[in-house]
Formats: sequence, structure tokens, C-alpha cells
Amino acid sequence: MTHAHRRIKRPSVNNLASGLLRYAEGLRGELAAVELLIMHGFWLTRADFRSHFIEQDTVPGAPDEVLAWVKWDQAATALRCGRLVCSSGEAAVLQVAAALATGGAFPASALSSLDRENFVHVLTATAQASGHPVAQVVTR
Repeated sequence: MTHAHRRIKRPSVNNLASGLLRYAEGLRGELAAVELLIMHGFWLTRADFRSHFIEQDTVPGAPDEVLAWVKWDQAATALRCGRLVCSSGEAAVLQVAAALATGGAFPASALSSLDRENFVHVLTATAQASGHPVAQVVTR
């Protein structure tokens, strides 16, 4: 998909989430990764993450609607190099999301950094990326 990189107004987190979902439509891994970031709630609120690793444009024919996409490889590299300071759980969510979006791998050790809620989010996203779009993981 080719996009003209125009400077547009910074959207709210909700509008950004909608734009990310719109871009990921039909792409299982990308969609699962975006939904994981939305459920987690942390990365989309970070100004540095948004400005360096999320591109956005307007939807052709609908200038008030945002189309947005994450530069997954760059975000994962920044995380690995220590340029994105965060907790181990926040790092794990981003590692998994980037792997789901790009078809790459994430370290199994990332799972031990997750609290119960985010562990469920990661398992749900992994199931969805694997072709089970209505999977809902429940823990006891």
C-alpha cells in the first residue's frame, strides 16, 4: 500500500486505534497485533512511540478519517536496543505484537513478564493471528 506522507493533526487515541484497525483489516497478524496494543492500552498513549513508530494519513475520500500503521520492525529494533524505556511486561506486549504483525518470533521468556490480564490478551491475539478470529482465552 503506497501512502503520501502528509502532516495531519494528531488523532485521539480512539481515532488512532480506529485508523490502525482500518489499515489492518484483512491482515490476520497485523490485526491481532493492533488489537493487542489496543487492549494493552500503554503503547498507543506514549507520545514518543506514536511520533516515531506510527505513520498516519487520511483515508482517500474521507479527510476526517485516519488511516494509521505501525512501523513494527523499527519499533522492535528500538525496544531491543534500549531506546524504548518500559517495564518488562510492556516490552513483552510490544515484542509479541511486532512478531504477530511481521510473522517473526518472540522469546518465550516474554510470557513470564506478563501479568494475568496481559497473558490472556497475548494468548488471544496469538490465537487470532493463527486463524481463530473468535478465540477468547479464559484463565482460572
